[in-house]
Amino acid sequence: MAATAAPGATVVVRRTFKAPVAKVFRAWSDPAMATRWSWGPEFDTVSIDLSCQAGGVWRQHIHDRTTGENWYFDGVFQEVVPNRKLVHTFHFTSDRGHDEPPSLVTIEFTERGGDTDVVLTHTQLLEAKVKETNEGWVAIFDAMDGLV
Repeated sequence: MAATAAPGATVVVRRTFKAPVAKVFRAWSDPAMATRWSWGPEFDTVSIDLSCQAGGVWRQHIHDRTTGENWYFDGVFQEVVPNRKLVHTFHFTSDRGHDEPPSLVTIEFTERGGDTDVVLTHTQLLEAKVKETNEGWVAIFDAMDGLV
């Protein structure tokens, strides 16, 4: 099934990682690696299920140590091109009543002389979530910098 765009806002985050593309891609696609960087230092990854293949499902349970809130994320991989591209749906709920409409995340990987450029495009967002979503992805990229 191909991903289709729905109306909504878009966030684009770019980062160059000082690591080969295979290692950076693995950080996004391997559950053991994703557990180590996801969401930043003030959050605990309670669980993660990640089936990184077209049609595969991903789920995360994150605990915010500051507020005590539990966040739940899930989606379905629409496209997986090893070391080049991931496309998946993105849905967020919490134990405090949040339930956002699904959105779409595209992550593109390009190797450049041993480094890897990553461009993450998050579309179909509620306009009110743009600032928070951008800050969240930047924090995730910051956490990932220490892993790869």
